[in-house]
Amino acid sequence: MCIAPTATSWGQQEASVQELQAEIARLRERVAELESLKAQLDRLEQQLQKAQETRLPPATAAHRETKIAVDGRFFVGVFGTQPDGCFPNRTLDIPDSKVRFTFQPSPHVVLVNRFSASRTGASSMDYLYIDLIDWGGIWRGHTLRIGKHKLDIGQETWTDNPIENVVITNAVSHISGLDEGLNLRGPLGAGSRPWSYSIELVNGSHGFAPASSQWAWGVKVGGPVADKVHLSATYMRTGNLVRRDGTLDKPDLNIAEVFDPPAGATGWRRSFWEVDLRYGYGKEGVKPVVGSEADTPWQLALAYGRFRDDAEGAPDRKGSFGFVETLFNLTPRVYLALRFSQIALEDGATAKLGGSPVEVNEYRRYSLGLGYRLSRLTHFKTEYTLNETRGGATRPDLNQFAIGIGTRF
Repeated sequence: MCIAPTATSWGQQEASVQELQAEIARLRERVAELESLKAQLDRLEQQLQKAQETRLPPATAAHRETKIAVDGRFFVGVFGTQPDGCFPNRTLDIPDSKVRFTFQPSPHVVLVNRFSASRTGASSMDYLYIDLIDWGGIWRGHTLRIGKHKLDIGQETWTDNPIENVVITNAVSHISGLDEGLNLRGPLGAGSRPWSYSIELVNGSHGFAPASSQWAWGVKVGGPVADKVHLSATYMRTGNLVRRDGTLDKPDLNIAEVFDPPAGATGWRRSFWEVDLRYGYGKEGVKPVVGSEADTPWQLALAYGRFRDDAEGAPDRKGSFGFVETLFNLTPRVYLALRFSQIALEDGATAKLGGSPVEVNEYRRYSLGLGYRLSRLTHFKTEYTLNETRGGATRPDLNQFAIGIGTRF
């Protein structure tokens, strides 16, 4: 007996057909998407193959065991001064540009070579030395540096550039130097917070050349005296700065940008001592602004020293110098920096201190800076300096403003 389909069964069959048709349509769409993705994948694979065929091989060391590191820093900004300063018409300047190459052929030997392209001039080498770490493994913790290197004198010398300094300019005394010779440094004693020593024996004369005058020597000791407080003391003395032909030489030891001997001298020597006290600058008393975290609310540094240019056939030139600086981290990104620095000559002596265009007896600099951390390694910095001189035939107008960007890489 035949039973006719009811209306309900016809409806179920019709719904089942519609569902199948919809599922088939969805699958066809997915297949089309997959075909499109496959075509895109084929194109990307072809592009990758072409890029790999034309790509230059990566830089590698000539010897497999050698380690290579490259770093540097760069500052570019706009500078302007009053009529007697360096930038009376305002200018875009690159006062600091360095690239450093570090090669380590073995665990106890490091070769460092640094190039300077400041002010976009011809590149020159300012560092070239070898570090014998742990003295080749026989004196743990002590390092012998051989070659042309930055003299370990004072504390500001390690941040005397617009990128790592708390402000853009240096203290007016600007104690610093690059010279060829030996530097021996290491810890004094044991313990978790030992002091350290540094001994210099260098050519003493100006320029990267064989010594034509007597050698210079220096010593520095420093270490922690309290939580976040670092104390250091430095002494350095050159030999007689007279060349073999009898002419006078210049020292690599910079004091207030004065490298010439006292007027009328037939021979001369330079010596100085300096004491530095620092709070919040790290365990070694050095904390570059760019590249460091804002991990302390404020920092404070004090420095005082005296120098003497012993002259033969002319009066000696001697004087004192010092500075005080502070940095306040107003926010994790914004900081305010202040510095007062001065240098003064005794007995009425004059010289072109701090790059002054005329000879003066005393130079004071008041620096106010504001910085913004675009990132840990790149900062936007501004500064205004009041520059006062005394005791010269004239009082030059040297006030300066600067605004720029500094970065480390």
